[in-house]
Amino acid sequence: MKQNRVVPFAAITFVMFVWGLSFLSIKVSVAVLGPMTLALSRFVIASLMLLAILKIREPAAHLNRVDIPLMALSGIVGITLYFFFENNGVRLSTASTASIIIATIPVLTVLSDFIFCGNRITWSKALGVVLSFLGIYLIFRDRGQLSFSSEYFLGNLSMLGAAVAWVAYSLLTRPLGERYSKLAITTYQTMFGTLAIIPFVFFESNEWASFNWVIAGNVLFLGIFCSAVGYYFYVYAMGEIGVSISSLFINLIPVVTVIASYFILGEKITPTQLAGGGLVVLAVYLADIGTWFKRGFRVIFEGSSKNAA
Repeated sequence: MKQNRVVPFAAITFVMFVWGLSFLSIKVSVAVLGPMTLALSRFVIASLMLLAILKIREPAAHLNRVDIPLMALSGIVGITLYFFFENNGVRLSTASTASIIIATIPVLTVLSDFIFCGNRITWSKALGVVLSFLGIYLIFRDRGQLSFSSEYFLGNLSMLGAAVAWVAYSLLTRPLGERYSKLAITTYQTMFGTLAIIPFVFFESNEWASFNWVIAGNVLFLGIFCSAVGYYFYVYAMGEIGVSISSLFINLIPVVTVIASYFILGEKITPTQLAGGGLVVLAVYLADIGTWFKRGFRVIFEGSSKNAA
């Protein structure tokens, strides 16, 4: 009898929901706090919580000296650089557009695997890469003209930088996965990334006079639920239902963000944005999501039938 999968599926769904809402929290918070001040506040909370969870779940875990440079570099790229680009991108663009651009990460990963790792790329994946960049182009033109100096363009460019940073982070993290658990890697990387954020904060100005319980609540939401709890639940779900099926759920993030941004922030969803977002979703599907769907439904239905028996 297979283990009950309700809990890991509920956990991964919860993670995608809060990660989708995180773009709204960032958008609200960066109106008062500097992008890196927000990142530092968020990840100080996350670092303390993840370290506590690691000590409870894996008390014998420790970081070998030889792995410190790679762990630090991957943490700086995946935490410091990623959130430098993301927080600035959300500040200048819209939350919904930012989440759609981030959704291109699986496609960019396929492209990076082809360029840097020599992995074979099929015609469907190649078409996915082309459609993804076409979708990004439409999103960049969403304000009617491609102005290189506009805040919207710079915000979207920053979000593209965040996506590239995450792909680089994934490549750097792969060797570490052979020697450490996902929870240990996440904890150590978060701690290194948090330390590297500190110098950026000294160059920012913050509207502390406008700081209120709404901003504080959003910072706590980002630190506790989106970072510490979110990463832990995602690691747990990957261990229970596998990486392929867990990756399938990532496509819920822009859906949650676009819908929530429309109703909560009042962001308009333009036809150009819908067209660009649709191409991005199709591109991700062509890149590999179709295979994940087949695997996911097969595991779900096989598991259900065996459990019923």
